[in-house]
Amino acid sequence: MKKDYHDMSWLQENAWGKYGLDDEVGALNQITNPETVIHALSLVKEGQVYDLETERFKGMNMWQGHCGFEMVTYATPSGRQRMQSANINNAYSFYAPGGIFDSDSNAPQYNMGLNTEMLISPLHIGTHIDSLCHFSAGEDNHIYNGFPEKAYGHDFGSMRCGAETIPPIITRGILLDIASYKGKEQMPDDYIISAEDCEGCADWENITLRPGDAVFMRLGAKWPDAMCGTAGVGISAARYLVEECGAVVIGDDNGDIDGHDKDGHSSVPHHPNPVHHYLLIQQGVHIMEYVTLNALAKDQKYEFCFICLPAKIRGATAMFTRPIALT
Repeated sequence: MKKDYHDMSWLQENAWGKYGLDDEVGALNQITNPETVIHALSLVKEGQVYDLETERFKGMNMWQGHCGFEMVTYATPSGRQRMQSANINNAYSFYAPGGIFDSDSNAPQYNMGLNTEMLISPLHIGTHIDSLCHFSAGEDNHIYNGFPEKAYGHDFGSMRCGAETIPPIITRGILLDIASYKGKEQMPDDYIISAEDCEGCADWENITLRPGDAVFMRLGAKWPDAMCGTAGVGISAARYLVEECGAVVIGDDNGDIDGHDKDGHSSVPHHPNPVHHYLLIQQGVHIMEYVTLNALAKDQKYEFCFICLPAKIRGATAMFTRPIALT
């Protein structure tokens, strides 16, 4: 290990301006080139696909500060059929005269209908990637690249560093199976991963971390039991992975990447979320949470082609995603 990553120098050091004063992509700028994609795809030898996404459903575990998850039925065939005699605009009463399924356009032998829904949900539940606008710091509430709230905040999503700025991610993925390295099925709830843990686990796996990697730390969380406030990552681990190893995405299998001890303290005194602060704001490194890693660990797949394609929702502070690992 090149240096001690436990001090507070990270607060004075950042990557602002590294990719331009108006940059909103951050460290992922490093992998938006054909060479990265070609190398990542060259890791595929067996054609095995690992689905790293969780399910999402009503009643699922989430941080209590989020709104609830609700998927509400908006239209059903029988429901819209019963609306024919209601005094409702035919844009909604599909089977009434002039509606999309009225008798002139929808013959009885077809009897077409449809099912639709609407979704009310925070974007930070289940497998997701944090946008660089998710956390702010300082009196000016700045985000990555020093953008102050007056330059990015309004009532309809962030004007800077929203989910629409996250490029397609195709790069080398690395699993650091911390739980197995420590001889545990699941790490204790109050365990905070250190730089030494990451270095030791990589040596145990005989893996060399390289710039441009997406690095995922397995704590052994079992979905859907994974909750915020469980074991997680400490500031020294985050710094080691970025400053010494060059990671461009960092994630784990719990709901909050920041680790906290049994008394609720993070890895930095009096700081609620130092890993979020360091990665998202200071370094422009995207975070992924609730990544399902147990299948990769079972098969001891520590190196793989990692693909993640977040939807482009303008101004969103995170995005559901279905990442995959190819081996």
